[in-house]
Amino acid sequence: MPSPESPLTGQPQPPEGYQLDVAPPSGYQLDSASAQTPAPAAPPVEQEKPTTQEPPPMHPVLQQVLDENPGLSKNFNADNTSLVFADPERSKRGVKERGGLEYWPADEQGDKDYPHPSPGKNVLEIYSDDLKNNPDKLKQAVYGDLMHGMPSDPYWKGLRDKFMQSFTPQEIKRQEQHKTWWEDVNGDKGVKGNPTYDAYIRGWIADEGEGESKGQEESGHTMYSPEQIRILRRMEVYLKTGKVPSDDTKKPPAPKPKPKEISPKQ
Repeated sequence: MPSPESPLTGQPQPPEGYQLDVAPPSGYQLDSASAQTPAPAAPPVEQEKPTTQEPPPMHPVLQQVLDENPGLSKNFNADNTSLVFADPERSKRGVKERGGLEYWPADEQGDKDYPHPSPGKNVLEIYSDDLKNNPDKLKQAVYGDLMHGMPSDPYWKGLRDKFMQSFTPQEIKRQEQHKTWWEDVNGDKGVKGNPTYDAYIRGWIADEGEGESKGQEESGHTMYSPEQIRILRRMEVYLKTGKVPSDDTKKPPAPKPKPKEISPKQ
C-alpha cells in the first residue's frame, strides 16, 4: 500500500510509527505533522562589563590636609595613602611604643607581632584617644607626620639632605650627648639624619613639641642654624604651594664690583 502524501509538501510520508532518518535543514525542526517550522532564535549572550574598583573614600581630616597643602598632595592621594584608627588592643600598645600615631611607609612590612596595617600603602595609624576625639589636633598631627614620607619627593629630599648637614656645633654636641630637645633623637643610636631627625623639621614647620616657638629660644638660638631656617622656609613654601620657591629657581646675583680706591690728592 503506497505511503500517503503530505498535504503540505505533496511528498510521500513514512508509514505510521516510522520517522525519516534525515536531518531537517539548518534552522528547522519537524513538528508532529512533519512540517518544517523555524527554530526559536537563541537569546543574545550578554558580555560582562569590566568593573573598576574605586578607592575607599579618604578620611575628611586627611583630605583637608592634602587640599590645603599642594606640596603634600603631589605625593599622597586616595590611591596610595589612608588614615585608620587602631583597634583598642593595638592602640594601647601603639601609645606605649610609638606615641599618638605612626606613619607607615608603603614599602614597610612591620613584623608578625606588629604588622603594617595595609601593606603596599602609606598609612597614618592613630592610637591616641586625644587625637581620635579632637579633629584639630588630629589635623596638625597628620600634617606633621606626612613629612616622614616626603623624601620620596626629589626637591624635598634635596632640601632635607642640606638641612641634615647644617646643624650648629652646639646642636651636634647635644646630639652626641643625647641631650637634644627631642626624645626621638636622644633615643636614637643610628646614623644622623635618619627618620627620627625629621623631628627637627616637624618641630619648626608644624611646631611639634614647640620646637620653633620654645626650643629654639631655650637653646640660645643654636638648635637651628641660620642656613637650616632658610631651608625650612623653603620647605614651608613648597608644602603650601606645591611649587619650588622663586629664590631656588633664580641664579644668585653676581657680586657687585668693588669700588676703586681713590688715592688722596698729594
